[in-house]
Amino acid sequence: MGTNNWSGIGREVLNQYLQSERGGSGGDAGQFGIDVFENGFEDEFPGDAEDPAAGTYQGYSLEANRASESRPWGNKFGDRPKIHELNQPPAAQVLGWRVIDFYPNRDVKSEFYRLAGTPSELRIMMQIVQATRFATGTRINFEQWFEAWELGFPDFKEDRADSNFLLNGEKQWERIKNPQSRPRYRDWTKSQQRADLGYRSIEYWPDRSAEGNSILLSGTDLQLIQHIIQIEYEGGSNSGKTKNGSWPLLKGQPQIKLYFLGENGNGEAEISLRIMDKSDDPKSSLAKIDKSDLKKYAASIKKQFATPSLFTWQKGRDVISYRNRWQGFEGWYLCRNEAVGRALISKLLAIVDQTVDESSIRFTTAPAVAFPTNPADITVLGEPVSQDTERPLVDVNFYRAEINLSNLRHPISLVERGRIAYD
Repeated sequence: MGTNNWSGIGREVLNQYLQSERGGSGGDAGQFGIDVFENGFEDEFPGDAEDPAAGTYQGYSLEANRASESRPWGNKFGDRPKIHELNQPPAAQVLGWRVIDFYPNRDVKSEFYRLAGTPSELRIMMQIVQATRFATGTRINFEQWFEAWELGFPDFKEDRADSNFLLNGEKQWERIKNPQSRPRYRDWTKSQQRADLGYRSIEYWPDRSAEGNSILLSGTDLQLIQHIIQIEYEGGSNSGKTKNGSWPLLKGQPQIKLYFLGENGNGEAEISLRIMDKSDDPKSSLAKIDKSDLKKYAASIKKQFATPSLFTWQKGRDVISYRNRWQGFEGWYLCRNEAVGRALISKLLAIVDQTVDESSIRFTTAPAVAFPTNPADITVLGEPVSQDTERPLVDVNFYRAEINLSNLRHPISLVERGRIAYD
């Protein structure tokens, strides 16, 4: 396309445009029509108040003035976008178009968009990508959200004077008051995997002090946030924990806990098992748990763990797990060896009138040598189980059992020191 048949200012404007698209007269990337734009774009076009010819882009409200406040595109200066050249000039000039990787957030390497076109086309595509991320919410950064979630959203201080989630004072939110019980997560996916798959998988602890109570979650960043919020409030507790200090159960799902003590108070342990085929939720389609069930559980626990003498749990470094949703049972337990673990699983299943299904058992032997300085992870049913450094080998004796129901404030005692406590 030429301008020989053009005249006047139209010819001059078109020549300048074509010259810019071709990369000007030089050979460096700075003259190929997008770099000057990118410099302004990453700062959200702050303009220059001292140079009216350069233009200013002040908004009409405080919310629209991110650029002038030096926080373009987000609360952190590092949230700015960046581009990476794939075909540098003069290769780009020969083709007449460029290839770039566009990173909407320079600190998040797993999110990028490969774009190709002339400088004018690239400018349009970059703006569309950024606007789409804002409109759909996909610009949300999970790591930044979780940091705020863990700390109780400390940046949101206004209109909290009459809230149940105060950041300070006598009515301080439980999460802020007790940092040791704040939630945490471990990301299983690496940056490259998130870029390839489009989702991530995490292990989530509602209470970081309860190492054995974790949940596997997977999805996009937005889906993970929705999962976590649902888990937090599905138990109906606004403070995050029930008043007896335990984490709320999923609605209507009973949980039996067995407690163990070593001789002369040397060591203690706890076993939890979820009863997944019973519910105390009136809207649930599962069979409703009642007093007869509680009496049966108490009798079974006494038979398996207190008759003729208190059961000794040989707790060690190996791990045995059992998951069978058809039987309504799942859990993983530390044991001295496989035989000890299988005996324990068999007794636990007997509480709910079930026998061992061999296909549902997984056994993992801990390393024979002492654990390294950093905690070692072993995998059970695809889920990592963190092992403390030099976990002790202890024998602990059964002494108490209780059941938690989601509609009750306190647990119900089933067996106490070998005797049935529920009548």
